Amino acid sequence: IDSVASCAFGIDAESFSNPDAEFARMGFELFNADSAIAWLRAMLALFAPRLASLLKLAFIPKHIDCWFRSLIENVTNLRKDGKVQRRDLFQAIYDTLSQNGTVPVKSNELIGHSVTFLTEGFETSGTLMSYVLFELATNREVQDRVLEELDSALEDGQLTDEAVQKLVYLERAMYETLRLHAATLTLTKVCTKEYELPAQYPTDRKRVRIQPGTAVIIPVYGIHYDPEIFPDPHRFEPDRFLEENKKTRHRYAFLGFGEGPRICLGMKFGMLQSKIGIATLLSKYRVELSPKQQMPLEVSKSTWLLAPKGGIWVRFVERKNQ
Repeated sequence: IDSVASCAFGIDAESFSNPDAEFARMGFELFNADSAIAWLRAMLALFAPRLASLLKLAFIPKHIDCWFRSLIENVTNLRKDGKVQRRDLFQAIYDTLSQNGTVPVKSNELIGHSVTFLTEGFETSGTLMSYVLFELATNREVQDRVLEELDSALEDGQLTDEAVQKLVYLERAMYETLRLHAATLTLTKVCTKEYELPAQYPTDRKRVRIQPGTAVIIPVYGIHYDPEIFPDPHRFEPDRFLEENKKTRHRYAFLGFGEGPRICLGMKFGMLQSKIGIATLLSKYRVELSPKQQMPLEVSKSTWLLAPKGGIWVRFVERKNQ
């Protein structure tokens, strides 16, 4: 949460020094619904927005919405007045929307993009790191390769920018983790022009036309676990994401971040901070499953993201030879 608060908004979230830090508290409350009503509200807002609008059920609870609007307003005013100058994500989107200060920016548009930054930089990145550690603890041989690569990349024991760029096997392990544990079951896209779906089978004579404005739900989980696309789909195999193997699949076979012009804005940021976080931990520790870990993994029903029920429990064992 400190990372996204600083990199996206230029704010010190103080989540480590202050156990009741407001930014962290609001973030956890937003992404971890504590009731069936809160979960239902999020599901309706995501998958039935018109119904949610009729029922006046917002994706973001009102008190969090008010807090976030106030936060963005304060950040915006500081940037306008020139009191704060930063090259961060907020400044980049503000300059783009305002055409470098020549046109007014719509408040809701700015807030919408800011929520995207918060989502991709906080909850999804944290969930990804947890699942990566789980898979490494479960697959010892993969962890050994990750550690070997990491030890070779470190410069005098330091995790430099250059060292991070060399961690290509770790990156493949992260993509494979996202294949197995995507943040959401589905993606929803809106058709912009009439399109006829191609026949799926030689005997299929029925044609389906999608009209503009139609919401199309894409089954991410089903695609990621399709054995015709990913053989032995339940096996954790980072080398599926070697360039030569990726070329054998359709470019949209992996949808961990979506694809096309609407691909996740926070993809590179989320991957980078997750990669740095995991590498920092593994430079000092091996990771093993804790006896507390529930097996098999179950998806929590109290969050709209595919987070594990009961969390991920691992043990960190110091690497004494390092």
